[in-house]
Amino acid sequence: MRLFGVAIKRNAIAHTELFNRPRRTLRGCPFVSFDLSTMSKTPSHSSEETPLQKQPLNPVRALWEERRIVGLALFCTLGGFLYGSMQNGWASEKFGRRRSITFACLFLALGTALQTGARNAAFLFVGRFFTGFGVGALSVGTSLYNTEISPSSIRGSVGSLFQLSTEFGTLLAFWIDFGTNYIGGTGEGQSEAAWRIPLALQLAPGIILAVGILFAPESPRWLVSKSRNAEALEALVSLRRRPAESDEVQIEYLEILGQHKFESELADLEKDPQASTTGWRASLSTSWKQWSYLFRTPANRKRVLVGVLIMFFQQWNGINAVLFYAPTIFQGLGLSGTTVSLLATGVVGIVMLIATVPTVLYLDRVGRKPTLIAGALAMGVCHAIIAGLSGRYQDSWLTHKAAGWVACVFVWIFSVAFAMSFGPVSWVLCAEIFPLRARSKGLSITASSSWINSFVVGMATPTMLANLRFGTYIFFAAWCFIGAAFCCFIPETAGHSLEEMDVAFGDTNKTSEQDKERMARINAEIGYDKYLVQKSE
Repeated sequence: MRLFGVAIKRNAIAHTELFNRPRRTLRGCPFVSFDLSTMSKTPSHSSEETPLQKQPLNPVRALWEERRIVGLALFCTLGGFLYGSMQNGWASEKFGRRRSITFACLFLALGTALQTGARNAAFLFVGRFFTGFGVGALSVGTSLYNTEISPSSIRGSVGSLFQLSTEFGTLLAFWIDFGTNYIGGTGEGQSEAAWRIPLALQLAPGIILAVGILFAPESPRWLVSKSRNAEALEALVSLRRRPAESDEVQIEYLEILGQHKFESELADLEKDPQASTTGWRASLSTSWKQWSYLFRTPANRKRVLVGVLIMFFQQWNGINAVLFYAPTIFQGLGLSGTTVSLLATGVVGIVMLIATVPTVLYLDRVGRKPTLIAGALAMGVCHAIIAGLSGRYQDSWLTHKAAGWVACVFVWIFSVAFAMSFGPVSWVLCAEIFPLRARSKGLSITASSSWINSFVVGMATPTMLANLRFGTYIFFAAWCFIGAAFCCFIPETAGHSLEEMDVAFGDTNKTSEQDKERMARINAEIGYDKYLVQKSE
């Protein structure tokens, strides 16, 4: 126990800067998860007055459990989420990081208003699309903003903490939904406020974020990309709480200038010399060459394949089946009553939040591969046990309540395994496998893989639970074990340089070495090396 305590203390000290400067990190992350989680839990309420009714006297639960309705609602939510995440990249570059976040909050507010006041299914579904659009845009915008304003010394930890804050938002939504379940009773006569209040509360974090971001400085990196260098320096002064003449601010400012020049030179290399220099044709030609770079060599194609498949296994281990349909799953495991199923769902949020903390502290020490493999195996075993219990007792849960609770516990253990492995680690690994010149576009492809597979899993789960029943868990267990086997063959990225990653992926062109030489030349040109020498004397 003493050694364990010392290890925690040592890792905590290593992350002191991260926790001492919360203003620079994790803006908006819990808000994103709160909104998405709220949208996925409200179907569990029992109010008779919902916009999904075909006739006033039909019970809402029967309508929500109708697979066509649930599937359409999820289609609207995830469709908006995917579209919003894709559009945010353009908006962030065009209008800036802060404004893109504000625009996303406006869509979130519009969607929330439509859902909360909905009197028919059309308004609810349109509201879900707009809310999904806002959440999708925020998931990209807040992550990008946090990354760009964080010092390089803690940027990796911020990537892991994004998952931690996401779990906090999920936890908040779970328990708010559980609390509002008691409004008007928990039976069929439950008040419509039980489901309208959780939907309305999505507006609160959106407003806080929209107002708060107005008082935050713009990303210095975006300002430099728009040739607003003086404003970028002012933003750094505000973020670091240091004078402009301080070494910390000056060094980081020069690093940002160098990185921008580096990226500009790479963009010039990818321009088609045969194309015109202006207009949409030139833009399209350049964009095509930049994207096609990821697929020109076997090494780059291997990087893309690893990233896409890691995100594939991240979703097909069944995590979003649990997060989207947790109340239904727990009721299917014999936990009768909406209150009990919502309580069990709330525990999912608690255990996932707690389980993410060790990953933040120990990920660099343990490594990416062992964490992913262990997590996949643990999730597969949990699915297999749940499938065995369901296959044995699915028609007699009432007389075998202990078996139902055992299955419930393994759902919680499964959630812990995900939060400690594929939840944060898959995003970290994908950010490390691509060379600098292809990192942003590589991450766009891998992120799209995650959301597309999340969409497919979300759409397929209701039908699978209805028809395959315990076979659903066998299906997800199989993918977990396949994912574990796949992870055995991917390169370890922890503690390895970009040049070493080139060797691991068989990059004979030595892309990272070329990039390193180019960066060294740029640093000399902008005076970065000279400044460091002067300060060391």
